[in-house]
Amino acid sequence: MRAGATAAGVLSVLIASLGLAPATHRLEREVFLMGTRVRLVAFAPDRRDAVSGLDRAIETLETADAELSTWRDDSVVSTVNRQPVGATALAPPHLCRTLRILQHWHAQTDGAFDPAIGALVDAWDLHGSGRIPAMDALEQARAGSGFGFVRLAPGEGGCHVTRLRDVRIDVGAWGKGVALDRVRERLPEMSWLIDLGGQIAVNGRPAAAGAWEVSLAAPQARGTAVLDLRLASGSLATSGGSERDLQAGARRIGHILDPRTGHPSAFEGSVSVWHERALVADILSTALHVMGPVDGLSWAESHGIAACYLVPVSDGGIDVRMTGPFRALAADRP
Repeated sequence: MRAGATAAGVLSVLIASLGLAPATHRLEREVFLMGTRVRLVAFAPDRRDAVSGLDRAIETLETADAELSTWRDDSVVSTVNRQPVGATALAPPHLCRTLRILQHWHAQTDGAFDPAIGALVDAWDLHGSGRIPAMDALEQARAGSGFGFVRLAPGEGGCHVTRLRDVRIDVGAWGKGVALDRVRERLPEMSWLIDLGGQIAVNGRPAAAGAWEVSLAAPQARGTAVLDLRLASGSLATSGGSERDLQAGARRIGHILDPRTGHPSAFEGSVSVWHERALVADILSTALHVMGPVDGLSWAESHGIAACYLVPVSDGGIDVRMTGPFRALAADRP
């Protein structure tokens, strides 16, 4: 049996349940959460277990959204962003762990990943219809951005978060990863796939002889599969131009910003990253898109990261460039 759907962004997903045992029940649901479409598929020996598992997965995603969303005034992240400069906010332990991971990868990528770019997001109106900011407005936004101006300190029952400047944390490059990792923590024994707005996470296998098959699609032609992958675990995150890009007059505004320059990322292709941890995959797909295929591929190789660039070429084709660890996932590559 073979079922398929097209994911948001630049992914298309095909699920193979080869040799599906008669006693295994497959259940699929689709909901709208975290501002995007979410597709969930679960396999379980009993249908009630599958229903219960998907209910718990959705509840976990909803809880993550309530904590992280910058669209909600009552979320923990919004509370941190509202604190006066120099004041401290107490964050719960799980968010503290996440913030420390963000801090780590911000340093490792030399700022190509930076979650404290809320002012830049507003300057380009990426949550609206898009605009090209005036030079002075852009410089002001750059001065009000940077995760280096966020300080973390141990606190009773969590950690203290202090903003040294009026920077605002944006969750666009890491919120999905956190939510998917929390589902894995809650449902470690069940076989499932979740497509959260284009980021894929899988756990277990659909059947003893089965595999999760994921096809990477061309960056500017999402109906065209470029590379087939077989996943047994972990998460695949893809960053690239998509329907999320905006238009300001005759200029396209990419929705991925380069924190180092304050401008949209110059790379017009896509990059996919696989990692056991969805949060890391989410972070690095953004960082590597910002770095571009030359510097990014070199960085990924040197850090042992499974990454694949799809680079548009002048004749309309796609140049596929992948690291060694990613090559192991490719079903049709030696």
